[in-house]
Amino acid sequence: MTVSNVVEDIDQIQFEHVRVFVLQNQPEDGQVTLVDTAFEENGAELVETLESEYGRVDRVILTHGDHGHHGGLEHVVEAFDPEIAMPADETKLYEHFDELGIEIEPDVAYEDGDLLDGNIRVIQVPGHTEATSALLLEDRNILISGDVLDGADRGGLPAGYLLPPPALFNANHEDAELNLYNLLQYDFETLLVFHGSHVFEDPKGKLDDFLVEREWNEWDPRTD
Repeated sequence: MTVSNVVEDIDQIQFEHVRVFVLQNQPEDGQVTLVDTAFEENGAELVETLESEYGRVDRVILTHGDHGHHGGLEHVVEAFDPEIAMPADETKLYEHFDELGIEIEPDVAYEDGDLLDGNIRVIQVPGHTEATSALLLEDRNILISGDVLDGADRGGLPAGYLLPPPALFNANHEDAELNLYNLLQYDFETLLVFHGSHVFEDPKGKLDDFLVEREWNEWDPRTD
């Protein structure tokens, strides 16, 4: 496990198979927002790291229902009692809670387009899961992917580019690609991913190029 700074006031905590993001001075100065909580087996180490590095967690935002993104939530809640924001329509997430006997209710159940405290816009891109959500820090033009996109090097391609998650991990791979058009309505200059390398140079242009060249151009919403 490692902790590193990504951009000003945003750190990542990297575990073997997944990372989480720590947003400092969010939603207010001096406060800390944690985006996702890794796997359950990472929970104790995550809490220890959060305590030693930041001393507090005021809010947790969950992006979707995969275990590697919410598994450590109980550990974080027990340690910090933070506000919890998570997608209202993510059936997979609530089913996992039921299966595991987790009795946690969100303080904020967000939907596509909602603006969370701290000027964080929710952009949902269904396909990977029912309500997979990316988070746009509107004041900074930074998009946190939430498994909407991966760094291309996750799939053995050059770093600095983007791909949707592998079809193996998507509930509906066609939707996971087509719904990426939802992102092009927004401006972002930096794209932070949970898997692979972040993209700091023209991520929106690279995403647009990827979508234009897909083999299913007859489904391109811009041709309707």
